[in-house]
Amino acid sequence: MHEFRVPPSDKAAELALLGSIVLDPSKLDEIHVSADDFYQIALGTIFATVTAMAAEATVAIDAVTICERLASDGKLADVGGIEKIAEVMEAVPYSTHAAHYAAIVQKKAKQRAIIRTCSESIEAAYSEDPDKVVAQIETSLLGIREGATETGIRHVADCVDEFDERANNPAAIYKTGLIDLDRMLQGGFRGSNFVIIAGRPGSGKSILSGQIAETFARRQEPALVISLEMDGGEMAGRFVASVDRQKLRTEPLYLVDSAFDVGRISSVIRLARRKHGIQLAVVDYLQLAKSSNPKLPREQQVAEVSRALKVLALDLKIPIVAACQLNRLGEKENRMPKISDLRESGSLEQDADIVLMLHHEEATTKCVIGKQRNGPTGMIDLTFRGEAYRFENYIDDFGFNE
Repeated sequence: MHEFRVPPSDKAAELALLGSIVLDPSKLDEIHVSADDFYQIALGTIFATVTAMAAEATVAIDAVTICERLASDGKLADVGGIEKIAEVMEAVPYSTHAAHYAAIVQKKAKQRAIIRTCSESIEAAYSEDPDKVVAQIETSLLGIREGATETGIRHVADCVDEFDERANNPAAIYKTGLIDLDRMLQGGFRGSNFVIIAGRPGSGKSILSGQIAETFARRQEPALVISLEMDGGEMAGRFVASVDRQKLRTEPLYLVDSAFDVGRISSVIRLARRKHGIQLAVVDYLQLAKSSNPKLPREQQVAEVSRALKVLALDLKIPIVAACQLNRLGEKENRMPKISDLRESGSLEQDADIVLMLHHEEATTKCVIGKQRNGPTGMIDLTFRGEAYRFENYIDDFGFNE
């Protein structure tokens, strides 16, 4: 028989926090606490009422006005009546330490959230798909961590310093290995970039995505490729066509052919980041990834996958590349692809930091930079070597890169 354990809480801190806010409602601007963070439901209800009154700023906040508002909402008896309000009013003589009390309340709430997540996961593990359970655990724990942060307000000087550190740190820029592309990308990819490489079937979008991953690995920057349409042997075959087998064996390049839904994909990328320190992840290709709700319209499913990958790139601070399909409109109109040609394009165009689109012509492959959030758009030429599953820098008739 399991011993019942009371969830973590601190009644004194909850009372003191609420008393401080009643004394000085402006303290609400300095703390990051919600009504749900209170273990005592009555105090959480009073907190929500006081917060609403402070936002309205129509009446003074004191014992009388709080009781009147609770009574009009039909909640005064539920919270313990006038006696409970009096207990709150007498909890502290000053509001000076509101932030300290808030930190205690928040810590206890976070502990309870972790316990709740673990308990629910144990129950789910008995009946649900394990990959889905793992994804739910990761999402819940990430939410707990993000929910416990401070307000996030930073002085611009701190952000400028962060920008300068990145700009002056060559290690923060990841070259693709293609000279003209790196030039257009102002050096290459940055951490947190969500990159889309798009094309029609057979255009080489999967090849270019994998090639960039292998280029990272060749520099001993670990990379991960998740394929939703090829198994590990097929992926390895493409790499072997252009890279010496023995050399390839020494590169920190990791392949996955068993992740098909967005939750599993996210879990695998997080695991590879934690276990192998990957600096780049490739998903080939995005429209094949399953959403958590297959009953949603297809465009909403793609939007869920796209947003999840963008958030993951921001969280892990690594570039994530997704190969994507273009629709047939550009092909029918015999023109260069446009960013609006992305299938289910709305969310992809919005979430992506960089969009590269491939278009084959007789002598070259055009790579259209359709979007670059912090840089120019344009077009470059590449040479496609189909027999080697590889793109190379384009050399014109005079022996120069364009």
